[in-house]
Amino acid sequence: MAIAQMNWGRMRFAPVDPRLSEFTNALDHIYAAAEAHPGFIWRIHDENAARELTALGYDDRVSATVSVWQSIEDLRDYTFNSEHGEFLKRSPEWFEPVAGPQLVIWNVTANAKPGFSEAFERLDHLRQRGDSDRAYGWPDV
Repeated sequence: MAIAQMNWGRMRFAPVDPRLSEFTNALDHIYAAAEAHPGFIWRIHDENAARELTALGYDDRVSATVSVWQSIEDLRDYTFNSEHGEFLKRSPEWFEPVAGPQLVIWNVTANAKPGFSEAFERLDHLRQRGDSDRAYGWPDV
């Protein structure tokens, strides 16, 4: 058993705006750190993410990631105890406030490769019904 997660946000500016350059210039490094982190299994890469998000009707200001991890502890460690955590603390500089959860987690098999359609459906389930076996947020945070 493993877990999948999706996190998303709406950027304050278009991705090419210089006010986002520190954030956008760090993405490759932050993604590489995730892929090297213990417990990381898989993620949707940028070119596929952009294609899937566009097909679902999202514009280029929506930034989202879907990934699979061996455990919630591995995901939590990467999210909060790596350089990613430092960027996360600064997210109000780059992202608009949004209503509802920005993270959804669900159980998967280790070879699962979920897409954004499933992830946003699970996020909607979490938003409407709260934590369940189908979709949940951070436990004990």
